[in-house]
Amino acid sequence: MLNDMMKETVEESLEYIPRLIGGIDDVTMLIDEGRYAEANTLLINVIDGLNWSIKAITLTMSFHGYDLDVEKVNESLNALMNGIENLDYQLISDLLNYEIKDILSGYMNHCKKGELN
Repeated sequence: MLNDMMKETVEESLEYIPRLIGGIDDVTMLIDEGRYAEANTLLINVIDGLNWSIKAITLTMSFHGYDLDVEKVNESLNALMNGIENLDYQLISDLLNYEIKDILSGYMNHCKKGELN
């Protein structure tokens, strides 16, 4: 039963994370264009998506076997929150584009290779 729930969660994450990455791309594009109000609105949804995705990845680690570096994730998320608090849009864009997307892509690539436990 637990393995079925984990499998379902992993499958859902593999469907959702590409859309989340698309949302991240949209936020960084809006920032690049100086459309900060629109970026902020979308960023709220991206943060909610990141919250769900990181929880899903973490709670199913024994199933998929991807070694998520939780410390690195926390550092990236804390830096992202600092960027948001300081309205540092370049930092927000860089973190989303070069750190957060890398974490999500690493998980996706691992699972697509079929290296599940």
